[in-house]
Amino acid sequence: MIREQVTSEEWQMLCVAPWAVGLYVATAVGGKVQEVRERLTLGAALHRALERDHEHDLIGAVAADILREAPPGARWTWQPGDRPAMLHAVVTAGAIASQLPSGLAFRRWLMDVAHEVAASEIDGGWLGIGAEAVHQMEHAALIDLANALGLPGSA
Repeated sequence: MIREQVTSEEWQMLCVAPWAVGLYVATAVGGKVQEVRERLTLGAALHRALERDHEHDLIGAVAADILREAPPGARWTWQPGDRPAMLHAVVTAGAIASQLPSGLAFRRWLMDVAHEVAASEIDGGWLGIGAEAVHQMEHAALIDLANALGLPGSA
């Protein structure tokens, strides 16, 4: 089982990573309504990851562990001002994942989650005119995350 390949502290860091990337993007710009919508997108991405072999696959195992919580992500109560802590968590999880056989796939999945969250809400404009699919602040957050995960060029 994949979980046995890391310490319990490292496992916690891997489990916090999806929340960290999602919230890092969600708090880049926008108000509370946008953040809630982006959190729902993050939850949907975790549920899709469960369709994988969650006993052996790092992505599925992390998603399964997170979704067993009630409510999911309850122990990670970051606020918008905690963005440096979120990014630090991503750096740490990326370093841990890079030591595992499926670590590259896990880091790429985290970027996929970040992109999904960024694209979940159209920003700006008036009645949709002039709106951006991904706000420039979200794009900057994607660049930060790609660098933190050792995946430059993934933003």
